[in-house]
Amino acid sequence: MLRSCFFSATTLAILAASTLSARADSYTFNYSGGGMSAQGSITTSNTPVSGVPGAYQIISISGIFSDSNIGLLNAQITGVQTTSLPTSINPDGTFVPPGTDADGYGFSYDNLFYPSGNSPAVCPPDPSDPSENYPYGGGYLDIYGLLFDVAGGYTANVWSNGVVPGFGLTYGAGDALNGTVLTTYGEPFSGTAIDGSFAPSAPTPEPSTLLFLGTGILGLAGAARLRFAKS
Repeated sequence: MLRSCFFSATTLAILAASTLSARADSYTFNYSGGGMSAQGSITTSNTPVSGVPGAYQIISISGIFSDSNIGLLNAQITGVQTTSLPTSINPDGTFVPPGTDADGYGFSYDNLFYPSGNSPAVCPPDPSDPSENYPYGGGYLDIYGLLFDVAGGYTANVWSNGVVPGFGLTYGAGDALNGTVLTTYGEPFSGTAIDGSFAPSAPTPEPSTLLFLGTGILGLAGAARLRFAKS
């Protein structure tokens, strides 16, 4: 009986610990280049985006953003620009982004995150304008990238240029005010890129998970006390 109680308590603790480690939908980020810099954290949905391999929707963001070119320093990031999920996904994985520069924010965006760091090429070919066909993928974001709001009416975009022959994997960034682009840096084929990183942050346990973990620990303590009492 003692062994049974001890095993059950240990199992609870292990299950709770594995639940904690498995929850990894929050990521820290930082980037800098061209006078711009940002740092903070993003949260993604727990459900993959249907039809876009490896993609998750970014649902929230926090942190600070700076652009020394315009004297904007350590401004609060106030939220991610809302999008709907991509609705027209082609068989090859390309799609029309849910957000475009015509929306008044200065950039195209889809707010998709690829935890594997291997985003697909998502820019659809346009027979009327071959220059619009961008065939490269790779990185935690795609070519449309993440658009977020910054205090003062600014928007900022960060994107992956993918793995470009001769340049490798690079990222770019930009910002805008009321839809007018102010600064961009790290465009494809320019030989420049922002210095950025994305990394999983320590998962925040939910209250139910903490209760589960606490129950396991209490069970372990009770089993140990019972063992000493019997001995």
